[in-house]
Formats: sequence, C-alpha cells, structure tokens
Amino acid sequence: MTRKDMTPDAIAPSHHAAILRNNAHYVHWLSPLSEQELDDLLRVSDYARQLQGGEAVLIGYSGMGDYRHKHVDWLGDRLTNFFYIDRIIIREEMQQQGAGRILYDDVAHYARQQGHAALACEVNSVPDNPASHAFHITLGFVPVGDAEDPDGKAVRYYVRKL
Repeated sequence: MTRKDMTPDAIAPSHHAAILRNNAHYVHWLSPLSEQELDDLLRVSDYARQLQGGEAVLIGYSGMGDYRHKHVDWLGDRLTNFFYIDRIIIREEMQQQGAGRILYDDVAHYARQQGHAALACEVNSVPDNPASHAFHITLGFVPVGDAEDPDGKAVRYYVRKL
C-alpha cells in the first residue's frame, strides 16, 4: 500500500463493488449485503471510511443514535456513551498489512472527538473467527459478554475504552 492508500477516506459509490464483493467473501461472519442495504447502512452511519478503493472498510454508529440492531441493543443495555463498529471488511490479500489498525485508529480518533467513552463491537464465535478475536484483543478490546442467535450463530462482544 502507498502512503496515500493508508489514509482513510469517505466511502464513495465507486467503492461499492469492492465492498459488496468482500462482504460476500466473508458472509459467513457478516450478514449478507445488497447494494440497497449498503446504501441504507451508509446513509445512517456516523462513520464510513475506506482504504485502497474500498478494499478495506469500517462502518460504525453512535450507540446512542437512531440506528437500532440487536447487537447495538445488547451493548446499550450494558454500556453508555459508546461507538458501535458495525462492520470491518478487509480484503484477504490486505490482511496483516496494517489496514485494520489504521481504520481502528481512525475510528477511535473520530469517536473521541464526538465525545464517546468507548468503542464496542461483536465478533463471531459460531462460526468462529479466531483471527478477529486475536486482532481485537491485540488492540486492547476486552470481552464483555456472549450471545446466541436463534439461527445458530453466536457472538462475543468486545469493548475498548477511549
């Protein structure tokens, strides 16, 4: 990656194809995403930035905002003043290259500027995503609970104080 590619920038329509392709590649850990659903997510997001033409993206919301989802609600029952990371998607060939850390550093800076006290997210435990668990722990996230879905999926929730 060049230095320019390592600076997070806003997600534009020209990035959608890469985002949808990478989301489909990791759909077993993410929820399915159509073009319309991506548009809807981006429209209500508080943070939506990308690297290298949309090959690495992070989308998030204020936990106190209007965005409602079972994971935000679970976290909201236990936390106050948090920023929720809805999804991070990094193309396989870009993993272990620093893209995730760059996006997390950027969203942490953004969340601090907005007055949030913590970042929060969930990582799949069924099906398990061991690389993501390790990544979040390395970044200082701590587990705060687990939940199971009726569809057989399960997640572990993580929080990092800002």
